[in-house]
Amino acid sequence: MRVRLIDHNMRYLNEKDGPIWYFRIYNFNDLRDLLENEIDSIRDYVFRGQARAEWELVSTLNRLINRARRTGAKQSSIERFVQMHINRFKLEIRGRRGDNPPKLNEDELWALGQHYGLATPLLDWSKSPYISLFFALEGINEYCEKRALWCLNTKEVEEKNKNLSKREKLYLIFPDTDDNKRLLGQSGLFSKGPVMKSVNAWVMEKFNDSNNPILLKIEIPGDHNFRKETLKTLELMNITHSTIFPDLIGASRFCNIVAEDYET
Repeated sequence: MRVRLIDHNMRYLNEKDGPIWYFRIYNFNDLRDLLENEIDSIRDYVFRGQARAEWELVSTLNRLINRARRTGAKQSSIERFVQMHINRFKLEIRGRRGDNPPKLNEDELWALGQHYGLATPLLDWSKSPYISLFFALEGINEYCEKRALWCLNTKEVEEKNKNLSKREKLYLIFPDTDDNKRLLGQSGLFSKGPVMKSVNAWVMEKFNDSNNPILLKIEIPGDHNFRKETLKTLELMNITHSTIFPDLIGASRFCNIVAEDYET
């Protein structure tokens, strides 16, 4: 059950729901104060920005399976479906990775597929809250009231994983191949948990007896002015599409955001 709080020790804390804590801020300076001064052991967290606050932490593969079920697709066991999906991708990329490409393990295959649009059980995270904030704000959404910055305590997750079976764990994956150069610019990593279970649900289930802040949700304004001013501040911190997408896509998206300041 969520408990609404007025906590003078943490000015921005809005609610607690066991291991999931909810914060609300209204400007960039308050967000920076929260991240740098109010949250204990902030270096133990990784971060994910989402363009809508109501979205849960669900993988694209999870959404694909749910969508297929709603449209009447034939159902099989989840494990079999996932294995067929990655095997099909492995087959389809033959001859498309250049000459003498390195062999990839399954997690590296998922990471490569994530980079190129494959539905995967992975979720992108970053070790930088400000890069994650950029991802929460990059897209224009006129009907968005709130966006979200999620923070996951990796130290607590890794400790919990020690007592779980392989099928129960929430893995934290740091790919070290050269197939995904964006990860370096984004200080990126992935999480991979049980398919069809959101990170929110995993945290609630595995830390059901804990009141420690395992997963934090920071709600931020979704309005145009907050987005515009914060993106300008992040640009001064050298966080733009050009720096976190070191390719032609990044150059194109950077130009699109700059063009928003000009009338056509």
